[in-house]
Amino acid sequence: MKIKNIPLVLLLILSSPVLGSTYVYKGHIANKEITLYSDSNFINAFWVDKDDHKQIQHPLSSDCKFISSCDNVSKQTDLTLYDDTDIYIDNNTNQIKLKDSISYFKFNHIWAEQNKAPKIFGQNLMGYWFDGKKNQQYTVTLQKQFEISNKKEDEFNHLELLQSDSSDKAYFTAVLSKKKQEKIRLVGINVYAKNNHQLLQKIRNLNYSYNYFNSIELKDINFDGQLDLAIKKYPSQSRLGDNEDYYINVNGKFVATNLWGSNIYFNSKDSTATGQKDCYDYNEKQQKILTTIQSIYHYKKHQYIHIKNSCLLKNIDTNQDRQCNDNEYNNCLLKRNNIHFDNPHYIDEDNILYKNMVWYKGKIIDGYVYDDD
Repeated sequence: MKIKNIPLVLLLILSSPVLGSTYVYKGHIANKEITLYSDSNFINAFWVDKDDHKQIQHPLSSDCKFISSCDNVSKQTDLTLYDDTDIYIDNNTNQIKLKDSISYFKFNHIWAEQNKAPKIFGQNLMGYWFDGKKNQQYTVTLQKQFEISNKKEDEFNHLELLQSDSSDKAYFTAVLSKKKQEKIRLVGINVYAKNNHQLLQKIRNLNYSYNYFNSIELKDINFDGQLDLAIKKYPSQSRLGDNEDYYINVNGKFVATNLWGSNIYFNSKDSTATGQKDCYDYNEKQQKILTTIQSIYHYKKHQYIHIKNSCLLKNIDTNQDRQCNDNEYNNCLLKRNNIHFDNPHYIDEDNILYKNMVWYKGKIIDGYVYDDD
């Protein structure tokens, strides 16, 4: 029988959780200091060994996946979190299976009651870690460090949440703040050395949305063999494509570019980046029309410089295309940006133009995104 590991993203899709609070617990497995990260349903969970110079994140899967649903996980009194590397899909039955030598956490009495309010996570998680490879069990007690919640009454300042993506030498934390009656905001990114946890860089003065463990993405956007940094500006689930703010890796430091947006395509042959937006509509003959706006950037000296915009209108029914006129170009910008006309500086989606600009009443004005998710 062939054994195949299940990617964490597949398990997340299978369970389709509704994300709520995020919890961070610290404690020990034997002499190893660990940190456990999880969402409120223990669907998206992983742990990290502090002394691991690679800072490998160990994804975990809740036992509720093997029952039928994780919707009622709060009714459980005990919780088992399996090591994802010990889970596979049986090719014959297409069922999720566990290896014989599986490793897992077992926590008891995971919920706490407070004044007959709905059950919440307690201050401590108590149980054990079973190492399937060594056939050894270790007592585990984890203490809650903090909880990240979008409850209106909650307030916190500069909490750091470890991010899923990392490089060979560095890991990243999202710096989060929240005021009462407001949403969680991503206000910065911290970069740390994996070998000694030294703080290498602070990226500050951000005001982006909260994306849990996935506020950043590492990818080489200038084709020099070094991973560059993309910071997600808005919720991944609320828009088509991830709107990202790009930083170039210059000798281990991340330098801001003026490039941001969704659906950016990078071309190594001519060192360009192209942003594209599509607008669908119908003409007076009820023929389907596609308006495509492209914005071209050239890479030079750690910056992507905006060169020009182009606009093409295609009649999908007749398969004919031509250059847009000014009205068609501006209408596409208006439609894609969903301007709030009571305050045109608010835009619901990212903008293709240079910086945070939006077309309004025949001219370009400063705009910023209204995040209503």
